[in-house]
Amino acid sequence: MRTITLGGQTLKTNDAGLVSLTDLYQAAQAAGWTDGKRDPRRWKLQDGAQFIAFVAENLNVPLRDIYKATKGKGGGSFAHWQIALAYAKYLSPELHMQVNEVYARFKAGDVRLAAEIADKAKPADAEWLARRVQGTVARNQLTSTLAAHGVVAKGFADCTNAIYRHVLGGKKSEVCAARGLRKSTNLRNIMTTEQLTVTAMSELVARKNIERLNARGNQSCTDHCDTASWRVMRLLEGGAA
Repeated sequence: MRTITLGGQTLKTNDAGLVSLTDLYQAAQAAGWTDGKRDPRRWKLQDGAQFIAFVAENLNVPLRDIYKATKGKGGGSFAHWQIALAYAKYLSPELHMQVNEVYARFKAGDVRLAAEIADKAKPADAEWLARRVQGTVARNQLTSTLAAHGVVAKGFADCTNAIYRHVLGGKKSEVCAARGLRKSTNLRNIMTTEQLTVTAMSELVARKNIERLNARGNQSCTDHCDTASWRVMRLLEGGAA
């Protein structure tokens, strides 16, 4: 579960990237914008029903994939970002504008948005974000090196899976199947801080070795990624690398 901040209020997103309508409602409630407005459960059944069905039809997905209700701590109503924008518009023009601005900055890749989130996040969440950003840099550097050393097509996925095999216990498809995740899930978005750190370190070691030894081609580079990840995990576990 990850969060973003809107007008000082925390909005959760679940592992599938769905936005918490419950948090949107609470943000509007705190600002005094909910008089006469329905909470997400009632809105879904009345004002929002037609639009939610329209989104599901146009995306060609079951309703359950774009709207989920969960119970317990951290639960509530979660929906596709298109539905979240529609709900924000329903609640108030002010909230609608705030949501649009945040989403526009996100789509534009405004890195300052991440910094603002980190400033307001809990220490553990800020640390996760820092590791995630560092991991993106390490991944991009490795990808550039792989391309320069003759890796093509499926070779990039093979190199990634060689690292995941030691960090996560299997290649991406196996991890997704075991956890009931979509094949399109970005596993790095659900990794722990430790897993992100190990993955980034493995990619750094693999990149350095590939460059130093001038490894070429899919198989050779995949082998270096596998070895690098194994050695980093061994160090973490207190064994000799």
